[in-house]
Amino acid sequence: MKHPLRGGTALAALFLAGLTPPVLSGTAAAAPSGLPGDFNGDGYRDVAVAAPAATVGGKSWAGQVAVVYGTASGPDPAKRQLISQNTAGVPGGAEKGDAFGSALAAADLNRDGYSDLVVGAPDEAAGSAADAGTVVIVWGSRSGLSGGTTVKNPQPLYGGYFGTSIAAADFTGDGKPDLAISAQSDSGSSSWRVRLIRGPFATSGTTGRVSAYTPGPDRPRLTAGRVSGDTKADLVVTGVQPNGEHLATAVYYKGTADGISKAASLRTAETAAIGDLDKDGYGDIVLGNPRERDADPSGSTGGKIHVVHGTSAGPSATRRVTLSENSAGVPDSAESQDAFGKALAVGDFDKDGYGDLAVGAPGETFGDDSRFLPSAGAITLLRGSASGLSTARPVFLTQDSPGVPGAVEGADNFGSALLASDVGRDGRADLTAVADGENDPEGALWHLPGAAGTLYSTTASTTFGPTKVGLPARTYTAFGTGLAG
Repeated sequence: MKHPLRGGTALAALFLAGLTPPVLSGTAAAAPSGLPGDFNGDGYRDVAVAAPAATVGGKSWAGQVAVVYGTASGPDPAKRQLISQNTAGVPGGAEKGDAFGSALAAADLNRDGYSDLVVGAPDEAAGSAADAGTVVIVWGSRSGLSGGTTVKNPQPLYGGYFGTSIAAADFTGDGKPDLAISAQSDSGSSSWRVRLIRGPFATSGTTGRVSAYTPGPDRPRLTAGRVSGDTKADLVVTGVQPNGEHLATAVYYKGTADGISKAASLRTAETAAIGDLDKDGYGDIVLGNPRERDADPSGSTGGKIHVVHGTSAGPSATRRVTLSENSAGVPDSAESQDAFGKALAVGDFDKDGYGDLAVGAPGETFGDDSRFLPSAGAITLLRGSASGLSTARPVFLTQDSPGVPGAVEGADNFGSALLASDVGRDGRADLTAVADGENDPEGALWHLPGAAGTLYSTTASTTFGPTKVGLPARTYTAFGTGLAG
């Protein structure tokens, strides 16, 4: 929907309603925290920010990852690392078009108490096989991320794009995190597979056994989480149809002691997030379709989200809810190109025990005929409750919201990527949000700490761009197109 600019009464009412050596200081904890995304074990979760279009050593699109270490005040760009394939200890070398950082995941893969960073470079060549793809583990340690190991590509084919998407979780329930990695299965075909590489992982490159699955969607996007409430993580796969023109039906894989097992087809979706919205012990699946039209044939293609509640057997066949910006209680109204659901994140932002949902709509437009600001972007925060996702007391976030640094501008795409994690170690999930068009062509990142009532802090939110972590100014690096932590 088009909104008034800063100071407009309608907008105000909505707001009131609702490895170079790491640059680190201090001493890490004597014993590592074991927290996901805590790469140096100090008890604060860190944030890895992809920049797969970054130039490295004169090689365009070689790719880098900026790792910003967490503190009580959130991620501190003064405590950071820039990691590329030219970083000492990281396998390979930066080459033009590798796109290192196109996919990110975090987990303690060698079970030493420090979270490790998994980085995909799907356009990396393997010998003469262009675009075969590679995946690298950069190991966590007391001093931060250091050294790396290549995950063996089981099928290094031309155009395989191994590492297009990565999910790290314990899918078998044996206490050893595994990696699910997507790639094309046959050279030159449009048939994609998900390979499950079982843990444990070692710095020598050894892993557990490997299995392959054919989920159906092309260019699979992988989301891990515990849906059925047991110790095994489950996997949701979204993507496009083989013709590449339309979204495919999302597929649910249940984690088992022997791997993952295709258990249900859900509905068409581009994005997914998993979390317990109603505190019943089962993870609920949120699916985003940012181009979906409302039921009315003349309705907007502003996007929808679909909540599929979890049960002990997996996704519920009956307990499902669909919301758009036209739904009662959801702020705003749907317009074409809003892209509501383009990014999703679930976390307990207010520490009440219920998972809350952040929904990115990076195509949201503001202004009027005198000053029209297309694709400025917005984020909607919806609360979890005993009955599931609630539209009571929602929060509509923009760069004009109280306490959010910046100002609404056209083509910022605020909300283009989201991550929920407790960086500040206060028991509340914090929201990391990206506006990939901010200060075009740079992009920028926001840290929005969780808080009671507003779901985000109106006094402690911060922002920084790529120059604060050592990336060049006035340069497109695809900063923030992926997040992990």
